[in-house]
Amino acid sequence: MSGFFSKDSILIGAFEHNKLVYGIALFTACLTAFYMFRLLFLTFHGKFRGTEKQWSHVHESPAAMTLPLIVLAVLSVIGGLVNVPAVFNGGESLTQFLSPVIHQTHATTLSHNQEYMLMGGAVLLIVAVILFAKFKFKNFESKENTGLAKTFENKWYVDELYNKVIVKPMQSIAALFNNTVEKKGIDGLVNGVGKAVNYGSRQIRLLQSGQIGTYVLLMVLGILVLFIIQLFL
Repeated sequence: MSGFFSKDSILIGAFEHNKLVYGIALFTACLTAFYMFRLLFLTFHGKFRGTEKQWSHVHESPAAMTLPLIVLAVLSVIGGLVNVPAVFNGGESLTQFLSPVIHQTHATTLSHNQEYMLMGGAVLLIVAVILFAKFKFKNFESKENTGLAKTFENKWYVDELYNKVIVKPMQSIAALFNNTVEKKGIDGLVNGVGKAVNYGSRQIRLLQSGQIGTYVLLMVLGILVLFIIQLFL
């Protein structure tokens, strides 16, 4: 299938460059087989784990959804034939077709026997993983996990760790800025300017009493102040 040849090429390239990377890549390939067949067995094998009401609503998807899936499934099965590698007497047609725009920087130096051994070993490992998934999940009954399984179930507690290390400190900092900097600082400054202008306007308006005598007195005092400034400054 299409995924076999593409993943096999990646594994062979990793094997030639770095054995550790090859081991990690092979392990992740086995994980792919494990979680996909876990999904298959949990969904289509064993007893229905929902309610009777939910069972009454179970039905096949409409043709608008089913037909595209069928087309993709067929293409994924025969898609690998487009680029059959030389080890299977193929011409790698897709690689040749894309060569004008995607330069092939490295050709494998492994012999066909080595490639067969690597592919065979990978296939055996994946088959073993599939059988393990079948044994564990074909007639699966839900129960509370413990130990490492519980860690996997909770996604390595990444969400909890992220919430504790990132989210909660950020919320605390945001609350500090909101309550102290925003409300007491920025809002206090803006409101303080408004209050100062309001208070000052109330005091200054007292000068506008409407009494002519007061106006004359203030004018004389102002003239005296100007004389003093002129004489001494």
